[in-house]
Amino acid sequence: MTDTQVYSTAMRIAFATHMNSGIAWTLLEEFTTMIRITAYFMLLLSASGAFAADLPSHPLTLGEALSLALQNNPALRSVRAHASANQAGEVTAGLRPNPIFSSANQDFDVFQPSKLDPANAQEFTNSLAWTFERGGKRDARIQDSRIASQVAQAGVNDSERQLKLQVKLAFVNLMLNTETLKLAEESLLEYGQIIEANKLRWQAGGISETDFDRIKIEEARFQSDMLSARTAVLQARSQLATLLGVVDSSKLEAVGDLAPPAISSTLDELRQGALVRRPDYIGALRSTAKAEADTRLARANGAADLTVSPEYKRNGPDNTVGVTLSIPVRIFDRNQGEKLRAARDLESSRFAEQAARVQVLADVQQTWDGYQAAIARQKLYSDDYLKRSQSVLERMTFSYQHGAASLLDYLDAVRSHRDVSLGALTANAQALSAIHQLSFASATELLP
Repeated sequence: MTDTQVYSTAMRIAFATHMNSGIAWTLLEEFTTMIRITAYFMLLLSASGAFAADLPSHPLTLGEALSLALQNNPALRSVRAHASANQAGEVTAGLRPNPIFSSANQDFDVFQPSKLDPANAQEFTNSLAWTFERGGKRDARIQDSRIASQVAQAGVNDSERQLKLQVKLAFVNLMLNTETLKLAEESLLEYGQIIEANKLRWQAGGISETDFDRIKIEEARFQSDMLSARTAVLQARSQLATLLGVVDSSKLEAVGDLAPPAISSTLDELRQGALVRRPDYIGALRSTAKAEADTRLARANGAADLTVSPEYKRNGPDNTVGVTLSIPVRIFDRNQGEKLRAARDLESSRFAEQAARVQVLADVQQTWDGYQAAIARQKLYSDDYLKRSQSVLERMTFSYQHGAASLLDYLDAVRSHRDVSLGALTANAQALSAIHQLSFASATELLP
């Protein structure tokens, strides 16, 4: 008996001794049941944690995040398992019809047992029916199932492509919010120094108490920005952790550069690459091939199968062998309905293939235009706005300290620089996200 069992037994005895009533036993049973249920759920929680991915001790790079997601994302694993299950159809398609054994025993006069004479008076007939498929049914089934597996695999590849985009965008979002939090903390620290400097000026009579209070009140904006940035970081971590199959996101960190690199691919190259590598378009092509295979299978199923049945017969003392040939006379049912359905499905698949091609080219064009706009916006901030904002802030700070600028002008310059700095970070992140979206649309990895 374990310690837990001994303790449970002692509790029962002690409780019954003091209370000595049926109510006490009922309460004890309910308490014990509650403990067992709690332990059971704790076991389930610990078991579910065993399926979660473990994060490395260092901040993740984008490549590491993609590897974790492709390995552990539960939705992707479900799609892969479903595709593997579809491959079992290839085994079924290659199976041949089973032979059928028949045994007929006749002329047993059970009502006159004296006349039973199995050796001379009864008839025994044993046969083995074997169906030979005609019209190439088996080959058509095998080809059809193989193409179906290719369609399923294209779906898996497209799911991986979509997951990669989600991870990339979530990774960029985490980096952006992390940098935004750093900027908010640095801005709050710098503004705190400004407050301290103006506090000395106020105490020395250089500015009025009202001006100092207005400077102090402006600190609330910086504190609010910092708190909002912290919340955004936590949410971005949770979003990325979900894609990675990670339960605990508290230690999830992303490392990388938000500055977008230049890409050398042209629009025509990306279009051609998309038509060659996009899994959804490949799936559309395979679906058309599947429809063509369905058409061949429907025609093959219209052929009549031949059944050969060799038999052995013993009729009294006589032993004979024979063979029976049977074939359906397909006067009415020649599988016309399935042939027509397959033909219509083939026509539909060809239109769907054309639509997929148009969509692929449109996706590449739209993401290319979005990339060009994002890069232009990012260059405006990095090449012009950020430098101008910093220069204006420095001049306004000097002017305000020497009485040449008003408090409102100075605070406006502080707000503008904060907004421009945040806008520069956002522009970098948008440009980097645009590159990832262009990689997604063209099925071409544009970043090294």
